[in-house]
Amino acid sequence: MKYRETKPDKDLRSWFQHDFSHAHLRRIFLKEGNLRGLNSLDMSIEFPISAIAGRNGAGKSTVLAIACCAFHNGKTSFRLPKRKLPYYTFSDFFIQHPAEQPSGGIEINYYIAYDNWAKTAAQPNQAGVRMQRRHKNKGGKWNDYVKRIKRNVAFLGIERIVPHNERSQSRSYSRLFKDATEKGYEANIRDAVGYVLAKPYKNVRLLEHSKYMLPIVDANGFTYSGFNMGAGENALFEIFSVIYSCGKGALLVIDEIELGLHAEAQRRLMSKLKDACLETRTQIICTTHSKEIFDCLPYDARFFLEPVGGRTKITQGISSEFAFSKLSAQPRSEVDILVEDDMAKTILIAALPSELRTRISIISIGSATALARQLSAIYLKGEERPTIAVFDGDQKCKEDDNLKHGRSMAENPGDDFDSWFAHHIAYLPGDIWPEAWLVQQAQDVISQIATYLQFSDADELADILEYGLQAGKHNEFYEIAARTGVSRDVCISTFSSYICQGHALIFDVLVTRIRGALEMAG
Repeated sequence: MKYRETKPDKDLRSWFQHDFSHAHLRRIFLKEGNLRGLNSLDMSIEFPISAIAGRNGAGKSTVLAIACCAFHNGKTSFRLPKRKLPYYTFSDFFIQHPAEQPSGGIEINYYIAYDNWAKTAAQPNQAGVRMQRRHKNKGGKWNDYVKRIKRNVAFLGIERIVPHNERSQSRSYSRLFKDATEKGYEANIRDAVGYVLAKPYKNVRLLEHSKYMLPIVDANGFTYSGFNMGAGENALFEIFSVIYSCGKGALLVIDEIELGLHAEAQRRLMSKLKDACLETRTQIICTTHSKEIFDCLPYDARFFLEPVGGRTKITQGISSEFAFSKLSAQPRSEVDILVEDDMAKTILIAALPSELRTRISIISIGSATALARQLSAIYLKGEERPTIAVFDGDQKCKEDDNLKHGRSMAENPGDDFDSWFAHHIAYLPGDIWPEAWLVQQAQDVISQIATYLQFSDADELADILEYGLQAGKHNEFYEIAARTGVSRDVCISTFSSYICQGHALIFDVLVTRIRGALEMAG
């Protein structure tokens, strides 16, 4: 389903894109070199929560490490328990055995939204997005750590899900933990974790000893500590404790954010993280293997990392369906049909005869731009199976733009790229987006649809369609569903079925293309 941004999403986006007071990371560009197998990266960050998916070994954790090393900090600034320094260096993450070849020739450019840049003749305005460069020569050291912008950064690795009763230091100090000085944000932590787990915590306290901390809670008439919490519960207390203890404007970097949490808790976590980020102006960059995490984020907050043609490729704006079908590695059909979203997929399922449907995979990608990127990746890899990217009808007038984007993503493609690209694309009928096309075409079969939906008068349904058209691009069927009393999916499926039956000839060109692809596959 096409992601529909909520009010919290819009509030987060507006704040993040206009905030220069907290030094938010807006782009990471690995210009040269190879870090732990990651040899190319250009990640533009447009939303305060970013999630990175990909196969094991693709380089996701390396991206997190690079992000942590963007900033510096003062000696008395926030630091996690067990850390000696309140900032990260590359040696925290990139440790080598003497037998390994030393890394070098690396340049990373960080683009940061900041309000206290040094004035220059070319850039007199101190507020804006500018670049800081980190580089490492062969056998040398990373340059100028102290020149980095100061910001609180916290990295939470997978050890956070290890229960306290399995941590040797916690077991050693089990009788020594005492009440910590009240922080003032205990209620925030209680409410956040309680919401995610749907658990009515009456009270939350934080105990501490030396550099270590232990949560203790009252819930359902019992008092228990982190020694008797499950992995997910412990992890949640650590995540929200760090968010609120870091202070305003921190960068929180989390490896495999969903660990220890069931699907519903993952969705509730993302909802509560959005609230916390807006409240504390925190930026989060995380990795995930969870479709639920992707589903809770706008398209431009989703990134998919994969090796393509010997280079690391990062795709922004990918659909969760496509990203996690790549991770599943399950056998697929003879031909892949890539579409922008669930609307296009439903229309195609209704339009194609059953003997074609059973032989193809229709996969929603996320956007026209993502379709172009995916075609460029297929071109670089070499086509494993016949593929057709079916763009929405309103993309016909933007074909040159999509071709240009695909060519740029392919990085110096051969002379055959333009013809190859043209041979692998098709379009849905019409010259407008699919929702509006369906509503317009419904006028021809409105009596049948009205009968199916049990309207006594087709004119009543016609009025509802007008309201749908006024709802705005991609919102048409949310409005129609609300006024017909059935779900959006049922509406789309019903309209698609009746319209495609009544306009079968419109799809002849597309059906012929798919039959030809199947013949090639055979």
